[in-house]
Amino acid sequence: MKTMRKLSIIASIVLVFAFVLASCAPKAEAAAPAEEAAPAEEAAPAEEAAPAFKAAMITDLGGLSTSEETKGFSDLGWDAFKKAKEDLGIETTLIESKELADLEPNLRKMADEGYNIIVGVGYLFTDAIAAVAPDYPDTKFAIVDSVVDSPNVMSLTFAEEQGSFLVGALAAGMSKSGTIGFVGGMESALIEKFEAGYIAGARAINPDIKVVSGYTGSFSDVAAGKELTLTQYGQGADVVYAAAGACGLGTIEAAKEKGFWAIGVDTNQDAVAPGSVLTSMLKHVEVAVYDAIKEAYDGTFAGGVKVYDLKVDGVGYSDMKYSVDKVPAELIEKVNTFADEIKSGKIVVPTTRDEANAFVLPE
Repeated sequence: MKTMRKLSIIASIVLVFAFVLASCAPKAEAAAPAEEAAPAEEAAPAEEAAPAFKAAMITDLGGLSTSEETKGFSDLGWDAFKKAKEDLGIETTLIESKELADLEPNLRKMADEGYNIIVGVGYLFTDAIAAVAPDYPDTKFAIVDSVVDSPNVMSLTFAEEQGSFLVGALAAGMSKSGTIGFVGGMESALIEKFEAGYIAGARAINPDIKVVSGYTGSFSDVAAGKELTLTQYGQGADVVYAAAGACGLGTIEAAKEKGFWAIGVDTNQDAVAPGSVLTSMLKHVEVAVYDAIKEAYDGTFAGGVKVYDLKVDGVGYSDMKYSVDKVPAELIEKVNTFADEIKSGKIVVPTTRDEANAFVLPE
């Protein structure tokens, strides 16, 4: 009995001790309430990509050449566009006009399609750009070889008479007959500048030189160019300069067949018929057109007239790769002296036929 009482007492003590330990144990901390997730920020709308800069070139009736060897005036403009596409990453478009009535609609089509700059290559665009440009004041326009007075039109002009003066001097210096020829395309004040410079340059070498001139009435009729050149050859001309677009290829054909000298124009045409082309009057349309595109792209475009002359290498003559060995060194030296005197202002080259026929080399 006593043993049972002891066991009971011990059991009670153990229970009490366990209760005391349980009450003294530290209480577990309640879990902190989960933080509310911050509301997701709304994604910023994606920025729209800036629209691509777009440039369009429209040819007049000359169009582009079918080969690298026969490249002409319009091809130089397109060379500028290809370079701008590569350098600046712009979009480019070409339209080749088939007739004069196409010029204005083609300009409006490109302006309506949002082109940033539209270049009309050739003076035949004068009236069309003058009519269209005021209707699209935020569009930039450029015209080659003419002047349009509008704040959004850049007029790209050249001192063709200066380059023509130099090749005229070469022609007179190389002529054995004392007669040289000039073949023009469509009669205009522009083509008269070529003729006037040519006549004056020839007179600078030989005041008694005879220059026979004629016009095909076209910039694309190769056969007409050849026929007119052969007529001049029959009149004694042994050097003929053509400023007539593709008609000039006919001049070169005639020179090759008959064995006299032709002079190319705008591009370096010396390789068209090596040994038959004395030189080419270079007109750097590609430089002027590229400048216009780049300024429009850079935001520095300004309307007005730009003149590309001998001082800025806008015009000149070819290196005569295939003929230089036949040209006297003293003649080349004299021609280069003329170039320096034109740049300095000592020689002022005439721009009309009448002025040219009265030209006298200054002392």
